[in-house]
Amino acid sequence: MEKAITLDPRWFQAGFQLLFLTYGCLALHWPVSMVHCAITVAGCILFQYVFESLRQKQRIPLSGPRGFSCWGFSVLISALGLCLLLRCNLWTTSLFAAFCTVASKFVLRINGRHFINPSAFGIVTALLFTNDAWLSPAQWGSSTVLFFAIFTLGTIVVTRVQKLDVSLAFLAGFAGLMAWRQLWVLGWPADHFAHTLATGSLLLFTFFMISDPRTAPAHPVLRIVWGFAVGAIAFYLSAFKWMYHTPIFVVVALAPIVPLLDRLFPARSFQWQAASLPGYAFLKRVLHYTPFRKMAAAALLILLSAEQAAAFCGFYVSKADGTLKNKTSQVILARDGDHTVITMYNDFKGDFREFAMVVPVPVLLKEKDIRVVDPQIFQTLNDYSGPRLVEYHEENPCEMRVEEKMMLMDMVPQAASDARQKGVRIEARYLVGEYDILILSAKQSGGLYDWLRSNGYRIPTGAREVLEPYVKSNLKFFVVKVNEGELKKLKNNFLRPIQIEFNSPKFMLPIRLGMANADGDQDLVVYAFSKQGRVECTNYRTVEMPTGQQVPLFVQKDFNRFYGNTFAHTWQKEGRAVGLVEYAWDVSPRNYTKCDPCTGTAPAAQDLVQAGVWWMQPFPDGADVFFTRLHFRYNRHDFPQDLVFQTTPNRASFQARYVTTHSARVGRDCPEQRNYLRQVRARKKRELQNLEQLTGLPYSSWSALDEGEEGLPRTLAYAAVNSDRNSGTRAAVQWWWTGIGVAVIFTALGFRRGGHV
Repeated sequence: MEKAITLDPRWFQAGFQLLFLTYGCLALHWPVSMVHCAITVAGCILFQYVFESLRQKQRIPLSGPRGFSCWGFSVLISALGLCLLLRCNLWTTSLFAAFCTVASKFVLRINGRHFINPSAFGIVTALLFTNDAWLSPAQWGSSTVLFFAIFTLGTIVVTRVQKLDVSLAFLAGFAGLMAWRQLWVLGWPADHFAHTLATGSLLLFTFFMISDPRTAPAHPVLRIVWGFAVGAIAFYLSAFKWMYHTPIFVVVALAPIVPLLDRLFPARSFQWQAASLPGYAFLKRVLHYTPFRKMAAAALLILLSAEQAAAFCGFYVSKADGTLKNKTSQVILARDGDHTVITMYNDFKGDFREFAMVVPVPVLLKEKDIRVVDPQIFQTLNDYSGPRLVEYHEENPCEMRVEEKMMLMDMVPQAASDARQKGVRIEARYLVGEYDILILSAKQSGGLYDWLRSNGYRIPTGAREVLEPYVKSNLKFFVVKVNEGELKKLKNNFLRPIQIEFNSPKFMLPIRLGMANADGDQDLVVYAFSKQGRVECTNYRTVEMPTGQQVPLFVQKDFNRFYGNTFAHTWQKEGRAVGLVEYAWDVSPRNYTKCDPCTGTAPAAQDLVQAGVWWMQPFPDGADVFFTRLHFRYNRHDFPQDLVFQTTPNRASFQARYVTTHSARVGRDCPEQRNYLRQVRARKKRELQNLEQLTGLPYSSWSALDEGEEGLPRTLAYAAVNSDRNSGTRAAVQWWWTGIGVAVIFTALGFRRGGHV
């Protein structure tokens, strides 16, 4: 009887971690540096080798029974865990995290055993002791969770690598309590809770970190208790203290308890054992079957021959029967520590007497915390950070000049007693600029809903259910109406943006209220400022827009349409539940390069102060200011939760930038010209291909804009190049079918021969 192959189960762990990392980089476009990953893995292995050699007081072998398979697997798993979770700018931070990860295994030991998960310790030390590390919990998105869960659970079940009991206990503590609070206490819908768990980072922690058999209690009952305790504490810190990445911090903080539990309740210690690979004998027979090998070879041959190919944070309410819709909005966020400044742009159209706005806020705002600002600040930020089109002129190859200009896309995103009876309390009344402002609190959503309606506000259908979780979360309600007398004092009767500031650990925008009276998708442009670096979303993926591609020259005739289609196509391709980065740059006054290329004058110090960047005062020249522009297109289905943000040390510069190129006029013939014309044809093919990939639309959708290019043969017109490109595509398809036919013939011959053997 043929024996099944046995492998160290850590092979499976490392293999699946590598698979997840590859999937994230290739499919989810993680901005992960391969250099940092290589430094992390190499650093962990090197430090492990050095520490282990010092511990044994001799150089340990690299191969053989006591070689890498003996001392290297565990550290490789820890290194891949760092690559999956930790993000940083500097390679020295990666090396520091690798050193702390390995050092914890040799320094923090009790009874000859390390008691802290090495990867978790390396991550926590990098976060606490450097200003260069961060975690991106939403990098997996929600569409990959099924893939992640199936493969992780499959690994556990098939290879019996981990202790599944502690993983399930942690999920019971964290997810169970989160379900109780979100579904039962606050009344959020089920998709809100599902989105909380739909993060690969949480599952990675659950099945690859807390379940580490070396750092979990040995006694099976205590493992369950310990796992539940970690989940319960992580839930409390996350739900009530608004702390990020709580499971990793909690598992490190509680790690010293594990040796004490093992001492009080002794049990058999875990030992790595080889795991059999199910079905190996059957797989081996299949692989040795001659027809199968020929079929696989033919398929591989075909593969190798293939060519690589506005809404507001709240909602508008009407005092009349007019229908007011929230379609687009712009918001400025300035954040440092727990202090937040939010500036909200009003794109209200209609009778100002019917304008009102309701925004949930985490604290009771005082009058000094509310102000109006010049709306020009939004235009300034939009003009400077908007997607841009760059135009180049090529040199005549026979004359052996470069001109450049930019075209900026114009992206305009697009009574007290009665209150007490309804459980509504008027906490404060203010007159700020042209606005009458009330700060309300409520005991129940129905009372707030009825109070607003009884005071003449036409609340959208379904607003009662949307208001309920905010009321149960003890949030205040910032209610704004226009004061007609003050409005008439203004020269142009134009509503100015409202700016509020407060201290709270909650860094979020409540977009769900804005969906109560909006049809379909809504666009939100967020201009975010911080001292550290980029601002990113923690509960939805943050993805950069495609940038730097060459596009056909005729795009400049309708850049708005081009970018609109590019944004929509990217949004669809990335799974819709994403925030797309359109600009990210250090705009500190001392940094003279704030774009490449620039579309105008950068925001001055007074502009940044107007935008709420309070730390610019009193020494603007020495202030650090990083500007991130995020574009969201959201709806009720794809965005079941409000937007939650975090500031990160990520200071990588970025801008959505597209390039058009004018071909040189050709005249007299010269040797260089013939080569140049071939390059023009190749470039135009590439431009048309980029156009289709970016917008999802073929050339025929844009041909009306194409008026040709002077000074070039007709064979180099976009229409002619596109025709040749389509012919080439048809030829490639024919070659594919030919290859498949050849594979079928070889397979049939193989089966026939196999029948005679």
